[in-house]
Amino acid sequence: MLYIVTPCSRPENLATIRKSIPSAITWVVMMDASTDYKGATGASVTLYSRNTGNWGNPLRNEFLDLYADQFTDNDWVYFLDDDNILHPRFVQQLEALLYLDAGIVTWGQEGRLRPTDQPKVGNIDTASFMFRPTKTKGLRFDNIYEADGLFAQAAAKRTDLICVEAYLCYYNALR
Repeated sequence: MLYIVTPCSRPENLATIRKSIPSAITWVVMMDASTDYKGATGASVTLYSRNTGNWGNPLRNEFLDLYADQFTDNDWVYFLDDDNILHPRFVQQLEALLYLDAGIVTWGQEGRLRPTDQPKVGNIDTASFMFRPTKTKGLRFDNIYEADGLFAQAAAKRTDLICVEAYLCYYNALR
């Protein structure tokens, strides 16, 4: 199963994000405490956090903690920020991506970051990787801007990585 998780402080973008996510995908919206939004999100699951700030990192960690005991070896997590949509190429390749034998899969970010098999701060974005939480148990995002690069780098050290030589995500497609 693929969990697409959106830490959300911009609920005005949710309807547009929803249009890019196939209905068969489990989409989890982690609503930031800074918003009092209680409307329909269109997500499979909406959780209202007491956490806020730090580029969504506390919400990412909260999701990983809440679901830690439910993840199976077949599960993947992909964080899709609330200023982004799924790239059509990601959707087209989704089934193949889910069957890759790795703990982390990376790809390029259209117009910004090349595909990399050596993720680190500056060459990867949250939108350009997904990971198996059972292979990265206990790994969490630091509460700093560079957390995505640090997380991906640490995940790559813990488990097998496959780099897809394609551009499968956008950078801040929404505002």
